[in-house]
Amino acid sequence: MDLARELSALAAHVEWPATPELQLELTPRRSRRRPALALAFAVLLAIAVAFAVPQSRAAILRFFHLGAVTVRVVDTLPPAQERPLSAGLGPVIGLADARRLVPDLLLPPLATRPPLHGAGGNAVALVFEVHGKPVLLGEYAYGPYLIKKLAGGATGVEWLDFDGAPALWISGAGHNVYFPGTSPRLAGNVLIWERGSVTYRLEGTLSKSAALELARSLRHS
Repeated sequence: MDLARELSALAAHVEWPATPELQLELTPRRSRRRPALALAFAVLLAIAVAFAVPQSRAAILRFFHLGAVTVRVVDTLPPAQERPLSAGLGPVIGLADARRLVPDLLLPPLATRPPLHGAGGNAVALVFEVHGKPVLLGEYAYGPYLIKKLAGGATGVEWLDFDGAPALWISGAGHNVYFPGTSPRLAGNVLIWERGSVTYRLEGTLSKSAALELARSLRHS
């Protein structure tokens, strides 16, 4: 992994304290900017100290969390099954029910809408084809739903800025994905991003540029 790139991506999503408005006063007054500057300095110092310690730096670069998804990089992947993307998605539901589960539901721009599956909790999943290859789109509203992923050392995990939204790109060697109530399976390339209160996940044999292009083409139902 590129440490400079990871730190740059991380800095883009750190919420820094707002700078107070400039005030002209004739009497001595304690500066209001000092606490904000001190907090910003403390955050930078904490990050610098963590990365200065090899064990802490390794731990930071081996753990990623975004919305409903947690990714952990491990040295050796445990056994997992290789199953079709359409396996175990849950019962088919109507569009109205899908919108109730995920109010900000996104759909691919296809002439025929693919079947929508209630994937448990506030989650909807659908499989459709892109250039003849299956793609799995999962949409997870905030709640108890949590997807866990284990990535081996040969799997790349990269932070992205997806049109102003934080995103993760997982590619290279396969990784294990754990959906609630199911056994782990091997997963391919995955793009994960977050918009408002929903986490979106695209999986398939897509390149990073193709996955981003497809994600941008999705439309609200």
